[in-house]
Amino acid sequence: MDINDYNKIIVDLIDFEIEMSSIAESRKTILMLQEKREILINMKEQIRGDIRSTEVQYLGMRTSIREEFSIENVDNSRKRKLLKGNKSPATMRAKAMKKLESEKKGKIESYNDIKITIDDLLEQIEAVMIEVYGSMKSFLGNSY
Repeated sequence: MDINDYNKIIVDLIDFEIEMSSIAESRKTILMLQEKREILINMKEQIRGDIRSTEVQYLGMRTSIREEFSIENVDNSRKRKLLKGNKSPATMRAKAMKKLESEKKGKIESYNDIKITIDDLLEQIEAVMIEVYGSMKSFLGNSY
């Protein structure tokens, strides 16, 4: 899934109201919070998979860059350009690898930021659930 898709889902998930005016409303709130919690946990698992697939994708790209800039694969016209510009295949490969690594780090960092947001939301949901359970106990007269 794309990073923007995860952000949209998170925005949809955090838009809710907590109702604790009665036991029935509190139970509905608890069920809604549990559902949102499960969605967030599943999203976190999907993000882990997306990070792994991104790493695999970039490993494949690194391999293709190595092959592209190997001395055997550089054609004669390219060799002439290389000699004129004094750029060896190794220099060009290093530059391409550095750019690729930068792109990979940026993408994975975005996924990790979303994971941190999800962890924060999970903590908040659990805190609200504790509060709602406390409210339900007060309706029943249990104050322990």
